[in-house]
Amino acid sequence: MTFLITTLMENTSGDTRLVAQHGLSLLIEGEGKKFVYDTGQSPRFLFNARALGTDPAGADALILSHGHWDHTGGAAALLTSMDPPRAVYVGEGFFEQRYRKVEDGELEISSLLNERALRLSGVPCQVVGREPVALGKNAWLLSGFATTDPQEAASPLMTRMREGMLVTDTFPEEVALILQGAEGLTVISGCSHNGIVSIVSRVAEVFGEPVRRFVGGTHLVNAGDERIAYTCRKLQDLGMRHLGACHCTGEKAESFFATHFPGFYRNNVGTKTEIC
Repeated sequence: MTFLITTLMENTSGDTRLVAQHGLSLLIEGEGKKFVYDTGQSPRFLFNARALGTDPAGADALILSHGHWDHTGGAAALLTSMDPPRAVYVGEGFFEQRYRKVEDGELEISSLLNERALRLSGVPCQVVGREPVALGKNAWLLSGFATTDPQEAASPLMTRMREGMLVTDTFPEEVALILQGAEGLTVISGCSHNGIVSIVSRVAEVFGEPVRRFVGGTHLVNAGDERIAYTCRKLQDLGMRHLGACHCTGEKAESFFATHFPGFYRNNVGTKTEIC
C-alpha cells in the first residue's frame, strides 16, 4: 500500500458510530506523510477520526480545497489543537467572500476560516498556483484550474466578491491533491467546481499520464441527465478506472455511476481507499 485515504466527513454514513454532515474531510496517510484534506462544516470530523481509530494530529499539511463553509468549518479547531498541522495550503483568492444566489438575494457561503484566525494560529500558509507543489514522495498539489470542457460552464448562481463587485465564481483557487501509485495517478478534489473532466484532463496533461482514480466531490448534484451521462462516458474515455464520488455528486449522478461506471463506489463517512 502506498496511500490510505479515510473519509472522515461526508454527507452520509452507514455506520451508526459515525456522524454525517453536508461537507467533506479526508485523511491521507502514506509514504511517511499525513495530510488532512478539508475539514467539513464543523469539528465533528475529529469525532469520526477517533471513532475510526485514526489521528489527524500533527499532520504534515492541511489542504483546503476551496473557500466554502462546508469544507473549512473544522479548520480552526485543528489549527488551535495541541498538535496542529505543520503547514496550510490554499489556492489564490481563497479568502474572498463567496455567495450563492437564492430567491431573495445572496447567501454567503464563504470560508469559515478567516485570514486573522490563520495568522494567529502561527501555522505557515502557502498559496498553490498552476505549477505542482510537492508535498513528499508521490504527492503533489495543483491549482489554477480553468473550465476547458464545454459541458462544464461556470454556474451563474455561484458568485464571489472581486474588487467590490459580485462576479461569477470560476473557482481559480480550487486545489487538487495528486497521488502516484503503481496503477497510475489518483486525483482528490473537494467539489470539482471547475468540472471534473476539466480537472482530470489538466492533471493528465501536467503529469504526462492518465488519471486512473478520482476521490471526492464532482458537483453534479444539479446536473441534468445529459451532462451526467456525458461525464461518465468522458471519464472512462480519459482512462479512469475507479471513481469514489461523494458529497456534492448527488443521488441521481451516484445512481447513474453505480450502473454505468464499473469502478464506481460510494465514498461515505468511514470509507477507506487504498492507493497501491
